[in-house]
Amino acid sequence: MYEKHPTSINEIVSFLDKSASGHGTAFSPHNILVVVNGIDSSILDANESLVQDGDIVTVVPIIHGG
Repeated sequence: MYEKHPTSINEIVSFLDKSASGHGTAFSPHNILVVVNGIDSSILDANESLVQDGDIVTVVPIIHGG
């Protein structure tokens, strides 16, 4: 659990990256979509947007297939 308020989207992605690497899980911050309160983070001043207590952050992996 991440308990720093407020925090930036960039800090959350960095935390997830570090957490996944310890479990042998492949994680690429370049292949995810981060949504804050239903809004794509790229619209919200990208990775420096601050997430406040009570905000809902959704991380969606972008999977390509053929």
